[in-house]
Amino acid sequence: MAKRVTIETLAEWLRDKDDIALLGHISPDGDAAGSNLAMYHALRAMGKRAVVCLPEGIPLLYAGLPGAESVIATGDPLPFVPRTALAIDVSEDARLGEAGLKLFGACEHRAALDHHHTNPGFGQIYALDGYAAAAGELVVDLIEALGVALTRDMGSCLFVAISTDCGHFNYSNTREQTFRAAAKCAATGIDIAGITERLYRTRTRGRTLLLGKVLSGLELSPDGRMAWARLTERMLSDAGARREDNEGIVNYLLEIQDVELAVLAEERGPETTKFSLRSKAPINVARDMAAPLGGGGHDLAAGATLQKPLEDALATVLALADDVLGRTPHS
Repeated sequence: MAKRVTIETLAEWLRDKDDIALLGHISPDGDAAGSNLAMYHALRAMGKRAVVCLPEGIPLLYAGLPGAESVIATGDPLPFVPRTALAIDVSEDARLGEAGLKLFGACEHRAALDHHHTNPGFGQIYALDGYAAAAGELVVDLIEALGVALTRDMGSCLFVAISTDCGHFNYSNTREQTFRAAAKCAATGIDIAGITERLYRTRTRGRTLLLGKVLSGLELSPDGRMAWARLTERMLSDAGARREDNEGIVNYLLEIQDVELAVLAEERGPETTKFSLRSKAPINVARDMAAPLGGGGHDLAAGATLQKPLEDALATVLALADDVLGRTPHS
């Protein structure tokens, strides 16, 4: 059974470990990519061998991060045989993916660092702060606990990690510690304007077309409290978009006036549908929707995957959403 520990204890555990595989979750986002890459730079600064393994490799949006060229798609050949595994920003071991779970389990030493309330804990030890806006916040603390000086490369990676998971400091998970961690990144001399331009003011043609196709099919409940949309394999193909281009689309649904709960159903094959869930307080999509469906996440941003065709899966999720809304007063 995994033992929960402090950041300081995790740092002490890491000090005498080497040949380290850093693992992120399936469909890696900015927090998974940035946090793992920052940790990679810190471990290398300590003279350790490390490698970042992300399912599907580094997303195109984050390919400009320092060290991104060294990221290996989970399951591909590695430059060494890892003896230690550290999963960062992974809410449960299943989110490592099949290849990641195999690699994690093959390592003699295993640990996790995360910020999802729903994380049950896995590995031999794990450090968890469910109030942190991003795993990047915790990686800042871990690097400090290791006694490693924060560099510009680490700062760039961590600023991306923190910024993307708190909506560029707009979401309700943003706290004092979030700004303090970001300030430490800024103090390294990172290009904040350039990072912000790439993350929030630049969009590929494929992503732009995909966004239009998804939003053109959005639906609203009769009372206007819920919005949902579909993202099909055909949409991806017609738009010339990549799978990662779906990131953040669900937020457009939640931004519709009076909408309190948003659902994006993404077709991942004939029998698999992935759901992105967003809500406004007091609706807790992690506890009331994602968890009953076998998923997890944060109070206002969560997800789950159902082994059902898109329309059948969507019907299941919308029925659950109707029940949740029926038990929740208008905000």
